[in-house]
Amino acid sequence: MKICLVIANFWPGWGGAERQCGLLARTLARLGHEITVLTRGRRGLPGEERIEGVSVRRTPAFGPGAFRSLVWTLTATAWLRRQGRRFQIVQCYQLLSPSHVGILAHRSGGHATIMRAACSGPFGDIAEARRLPLTHIRKRLLRRADAFVTLTEDIETELVEFGLGGVPFHRIPNGVDAAVFSPVSPGEQAALRAALGLPTDRVLCAFVGRLTRQKNPELLLEAWSRCERSQAHLVFVGDGPLRADLEQRNSRLPSARRASFTGAVQEITSFVRAMDLLVLPSQAEGISNSMLEAMACGLPVVATDVGGARDVLGDDGKAGLVVPVGSSAALAEAITALADSPALRREIGAAARTVIEDRYDMKRVVAQYLSLYADLVG
Repeated sequence: MKICLVIANFWPGWGGAERQCGLLARTLARLGHEITVLTRGRRGLPGEERIEGVSVRRTPAFGPGAFRSLVWTLTATAWLRRQGRRFQIVQCYQLLSPSHVGILAHRSGGHATIMRAACSGPFGDIAEARRLPLTHIRKRLLRRADAFVTLTEDIETELVEFGLGGVPFHRIPNGVDAAVFSPVSPGEQAALRAALGLPTDRVLCAFVGRLTRQKNPELLLEAWSRCERSQAHLVFVGDGPLRADLEQRNSRLPSARRASFTGAVQEITSFVRAMDLLVLPSQAEGISNSMLEAMACGLPVVATDVGGARDVLGDDGKAGLVVPVGSSAALAEAITALADSPALRREIGAAARTVIEDRYDMKRVVAQYLSLYADLVG
């Protein structure tokens, strides 16, 4: 099958949507499908190259903000229209410029067009579509899609409220490569910590992701100041606009020595496998990549009750702990419970790994995509 995945940013930028797009593209390519990723051009990168069996095509994008998005929409649409009927499936990530590209090229290409929303809530796709100009035109374009891939019930509710309930929804979750993200032995974990310059004699609690308002790392720092445990250490893995402020805030706290910041990390696998638990204090999510990756490594997760957290972790606390959004006290209590008990961490971590193997291994997720593609092409 010949498939084009349309996404605004791709390698070397690896946010959540980009990581899912890349993982799907590589997995499909290994199965023998012809995969092209259509994305924005970036200075210093070629217009076309091949990465891990995937063809990456970058069309020009220049200028500030909205103008840059408009330029890329036009150049990407023109490129996709020139392909004629080459592609059977065009899958668009997020409901802004990538979706416009897929729809505007639809008539000339005759392909099936799939829209994939990444997130719900105040930072989600629909919220962004409502904030930007030309909302009515965007809505009319999105109604011409053949299908929406949705991650959660919240996303589906927002699509319906936006007037897109007439397009079929297909619930397909994010996935994780369970062979790459896998548990390690205590000896392997100690070696990873030494190699990464992490404390080797502490319970390591990790935040993994962009340091942005959506991810709410300020709440975690506040909760951490409530966790008066000298043997536990918090590691912020990632970078973002809030980093300088967070480091400054941390320096004023009594717990300052028990927290550290790695900055930007290209390869996060080793960091995740080196940790003892993961905390996600987000204000909005779809299905967090970091959560799935930590669970695949056999780590217990504490997550705020947003997006698909409860769908993945469950309500009973067996595969992870879900706490109310915005409550630093509840977050601190859950972190302390896990930091205090190696047995509890092992028990929840083992259950989390089983959940991944049963439902979120990328092999299972890809099978769902291929079933949808076959239905649409047929």
